[in-house]
Amino acid sequence: MTTSIWIEKGWGDSVQNATFDDIITAIEETTQMDEEHGAFSVGHMETEFVLEVHKNLDLFFVYGDNQEEQLQTRLDNWDDAQHFFKLYFDNDFDRLKKEFESRSFSYKRLRYG
Repeated sequence: MTTSIWIEKGWGDSVQNATFDDIITAIEETTQMDEEHGAFSVGHMETEFVLEVHKNLDLFFVYGDNQEEQLQTRLDNWDDAQHFFKLYFDNDFDRLKKEFESRSFSYKRLRYG
């Protein structure tokens, strides 16, 4: 199965043509990593959207014409992470952004640099 989604893991591994099963594997691997390397990002080859999660359950959504905007929230558990990645894989970026903005701990900032 070919997809337009890639995964970049904090410890240097990457996956091209990623499937949702690859997300499950990345989550399992991330929970076993140290804090420094315990993170992974998912990107879409056709959009400027990136979704990144850290071992401490901080979740970031990077978007904008030049990836200049970022939303952040703190998840309650890894099931929440799977939910957001499912929205990403469904290309439901508007809903993903709205769900970020509706969470109690969420903020938006401009990215510089």
